[in-house]
Amino acid sequence: MYRSLWELAALVRQRNAYLADERQICSQIDRTDDGPASPVTQLRHRLGIGLIRVGHALAGYDTARRLPSPSARPATWGPSS
Repeated sequence: MYRSLWELAALVRQRNAYLADERQICSQIDRTDDGPASPVTQLRHRLGIGLIRVGHALAGYDTARRLPSPSARPATWGPSS
């Protein structure tokens, strides 16, 4: 577990920077020299896109399905908690 929100925020910034660098590197790869993609690559691409769509649909379903709000119970600290 993270000790503070600052530590978690730093990790998120670092991860986002890493992913941005990876995206930039991957976008520079030119596929025109490779010729047509193999059937396995095409299948993997279609499956990946399909899984992304399923994830988006599930995320939309989760946001539409609201969890009940927790009761407004005061926090207690000490031996009785």
